[in-house]
Amino acid sequence: MMAGVKNNRRAQYTQQVIQTTVLSLLETKPINMISVTAVCAQADVNRTTFYRYYTDIYQCVETIEKTFVDSLEPIEGRTPTQALEHLLNAFYQDEKLSHLVFVEGKTKLLARMQALMLQAGPQPPMIDDYQGAYIGAGLQSIMKKWVKDGMPETPKTLTKIIIDTILAKDLDDLRHVVL
Repeated sequence: MMAGVKNNRRAQYTQQVIQTTVLSLLETKPINMISVTAVCAQADVNRTTFYRYYTDIYQCVETIEKTFVDSLEPIEGRTPTQALEHLLNAFYQDEKLSHLVFVEGKTKLLARMQALMLQAGPQPPMIDDYQGAYIGAGLQSIMKKWVKDGMPETPKTLTKIIIDTILAKDLDDLRHVVL
């Protein structure tokens, strides 16, 4: 018995080719300058095939983002350190998407991830809104630098660096100078 279009291996391959092509085009153009015609020409599919899966380029990018965010789940039941390492591993596995998110800033993926983190469960009670915003901004900046530098550290090593930074480890000397 043949699987439906959604589960058909050929359909999955075609969608992957279209998504990869869109990501490649996003490296050089803003999303509003990418046409379905250009995607189809580069992906070697016809427009009917594109429209079978997506209504437009925006929906294709949204699907890419949703697939990535879904791959991060489940984070429930993990410690913050485990959740962070899981997140870094996901970005490490998808270098092209990571570059677009952190270096080019061309997707809404960070906003989607922040929403996911808020849904993930209770935050530690000692972190107020300002501390959460500070830590979130710092985390994004560290990840952006990591991606921009070509991800030289492993996700495990970067997780340790981030946790040590959040806990202000080894900053005692600086405290004496500043305070």
